[in-house]
Parts: sequence; structure tokens; C-alpha cells
Amino acid sequence: MHKGVVGRLAGSVAGYNYSPALKNSKIVWTEANLDKWLTGPDAMVPGTKMFYEVQDPKDRADIIAFLKEKAK
Repeated sequence: MHKGVVGRLAGSVAGYNYSPALKNSKIVWTEANLDKWLTGPDAMVPGTKMFYEVQDPKDRADIIAFLKEKAK
């Protein structure tokens, strides 16, 4: 599900049960959007099913770097 996420439209992987809020968000997963999402998914997209937050900026940066490089 995370392969190729950077640059992809949110809620667009076929076969995954996204919340209507995320499917209709029109968000493209840029580094900045991923950072904002990981900081507070429900604040970014009210009504999303995602609830996991990453408070540490270094941890968020590491996750985003992984998604950019390893999940191609």
C-alpha cells in the first residue's frame, strides 16, 4: 500500500477501504503533506479513519525518507 506513495493522490489505491473523507480530499502526498498527515491525520482530514500520530519531527522525517527511497 505504501509503495509509490510520494506523489500519489491520497485514497487512490484500488482495493483499500479508505474513508470517504480521505478519498475526497484531493491531497497529493508530498513531503510536506506527509509531515502534516503524520503530525495529526484527523486535523488534516477530519473524518479520516487514521488515528496514529508521530510527534517527533525526526521520526516523521525518517518515515518520509523511507517512503521516498525504499518504497519506490
